[in-house]
This record gives sequence, C-alpha cells and structure tokens, in this order.
Amino acid sequence: MPDLGGEGVLQYPTHAELIESSCPSAPSAPSAPPARAGLDAIIVPASRPAENLETAVKLATETDARLIVLCSFRTHADDVRALLAKHRLRDPAVVEMPEECNGWILRDFKTTEWVHHGPGKGVCGARNSDLSMKRNSGLLLARLLGWERIFFIDDDIRAVSADTVLSTVSLLGSGGHSYRTAGMSVQKYPDNSVVCHARRAVGAFQGVFVSGSALAVDCRVPFDFFPDLYNEDWLFFYRDAAEESLATGGSLAEQLAYDPFADPQRAAGQEFGDVIAEGLYALLHCGLGRDSADEEYWNRFLEQRGCVLDGVSKLLPNARPELRGEISKAIGAARQVLREITATMCVDYLAAWQEDLERWGKLLADLPPASSIEEALSIIGIS
Repeated sequence: MPDLGGEGVLQYPTHAELIESSCPSAPSAPSAPPARAGLDAIIVPASRPAENLETAVKLATETDARLIVLCSFRTHADDVRALLAKHRLRDPAVVEMPEECNGWILRDFKTTEWVHHGPGKGVCGARNSDLSMKRNSGLLLARLLGWERIFFIDDDIRAVSADTVLSTVSLLGSGGHSYRTAGMSVQKYPDNSVVCHARRAVGAFQGVFVSGSALAVDCRVPFDFFPDLYNEDWLFFYRDAAEESLATGGSLAEQLAYDPFADPQRAAGQEFGDVIAEGLYALLHCGLGRDSADEEYWNRFLEQRGCVLDGVSKLLPNARPELRGEISKAIGAARQVLREITATMCVDYLAAWQEDLERWGKLLADLPPASSIEEALSIIGIS
C-alpha cells in the first residue's frame, strides 16, 4: 500500500489545489491579447442542434480563429453550414462524424477495446458518447495541419468572451512549468458528475474542476489523448496536473442547465470513469502518481467510494422533496455498478491506458504533415 502521508484513502470534494492559478490582480491586469494572438482554431465537438453554436461562432468571429465543428447526434452538418454562411468567418470547416468508423486511426487502442468489448463492457455499457473521438480528432487535425494553439469549447457552453478565451490561450507555454493546457471552470450550471451533483443537492460541499468543455491546448509540445471513458478530460490533462502544469486564468464559463437525475443510467455510465479519475487525483493530493495505484489502493478507494454513495443516501432528507426520489434512483444505479468494479479492473484499465499513451506518442511523432483539412481527415480515417 502506498504511503498516503497519514491522509488515508479519500475522495476529495475539491481538486482546486492541483491547478496552477495564473489569475492577475484586477488593478494591474494586462489588456487582452490582440485578435488571433496565437489562437489557430476553435474546435467544437457538437451534438446539439445548430443554433447552439452561436457562442462558438461569436468567439471565432471576434478572435479571427478558424472554426471547426465536429457534428454528430442532433447536430446536422447542413444546418451548421447554413448557420455559418450567415457570418464572416475565416475558412470554417464542418465535419460530419461517422456513426461507425472502421478506418479510425485509434480504433485499436487498448482502452477503447477494454471499455466496449472487454472487462469494462459491463460497467461502462450504459454510456453512449463520441466526445473523446471528436476531441482526439481535433488534436490530430492540429498536429497534421501545424496548428500551434487550439481551444476546445462544447456546444452547451455560454457566457464566454473573446477576451477570456485569448487570455486563457495566452497562458500556454508560459510560467515556470510551461503550461501545456489551460482551462476554465464551469460553475453555473456546475460541470460535475451525477454523484457530485447529488452530493451538492444534499448539502455536502462539492467543488468544480477545470473542464475539457472550455480548454486551451498547446499543440507545439507532446500532449496526451482523451480516452473513451467518462472524465476523459481529467485523464487527458492528468499528466499536467501531476507535473503542476495545468493552468487556469480564473475565468468561469456557464453551461446549459439540465436535470442530472432524470435518467439513473447517466450515473451508471459515469461510475467507472468517476472512480478512475477521482482515485488517480486523490493520489496527487498526497504527492503520489499512478504507479501507486495498485490493487490494495483500489480496494481501499472502492470502499471509500461506497462511503461517498452511502453519505449521499444518509443526507437525502436534506435535498428538495421533489428531487429525493430521482437522487435515490441515481445513487442506486451508481452503487449497482460500483459493486461490479474490482480493484483488478482498475489496475488493468490503467495498464491499458499507459500502453495507449505510449502508442499515442509514437503516432503523433510519425504523423505526416497535411496540406488541407480534407487530407488530414483522410489520414485520421474520417471520410
């Protein structure tokens, strides 16, 4: 068992201390960088109707960055093109993501196989998302086309200005640790898992971490990938958090409100990813890395996760009466999946992730330059 410095095994309610804050004081705050100050592209992994892209369109217009919209689910490419035609944008691109992508360059990654066809199928099967595929496509496009800095923004993000985007992007490559990623926090509506929403709803303290839904990435240096798992953004910038190079300028974004408890299967589909991410970040609070996440550690963390779920159930009377039934069902769905998760599963998933990180690094190093987005998409395996 790793030495946890007397802290014991905990799921921390906040990970704020793991973020390097570079928020300037108000009186001496520098003026915003000029338009397109190092920002090559704004990339939107879109899944909602086209009208939800207005924020991204406004940001691309005001920063003169290229807008890349990756479409699936309820985002129809023709509707997006019609929307973009109404604006003066610099060479935008609309990409219709395939439902099945047999030529996908990352199709053989171990973590993807583990989740969809291996031991993880039972504990991750309730989740239906192509978010990691879209974000990885954005990263690969950036590397193939020689973009230096990109900004990811989801289509449910609001209240983000061009100044805050550019100031966040300006953190990349700066500071004593040469920040590779810089993000915003989404505190209204809070960007949390169902279980974390439940903790807040019953009166327990629950923080909000930086999010991949509003994230700047420095593509000039080695960067990791988004695994096909809930909390894929936490795993993407885990190395940055471990090396104290995950930055934030203190900017806040807003997210469209939704009912996190409406479908209990949302909590079920998130549970394994929540366990992996919260368990890894709990170790960082003790100055320990993923090498310390052995079976004994995971046995103890899974026990602690059960205590978190039990704590929500015990505090359920504190929640609004109309929410108690929904919260109870969501926690029950999460608990059912938690019973199926073993320490061996957690160790095996991390081993697959480590193997994929090595393959990803080699893949990035071997990518040829592309002369157009069409050529880049062909290399990625998206027709």
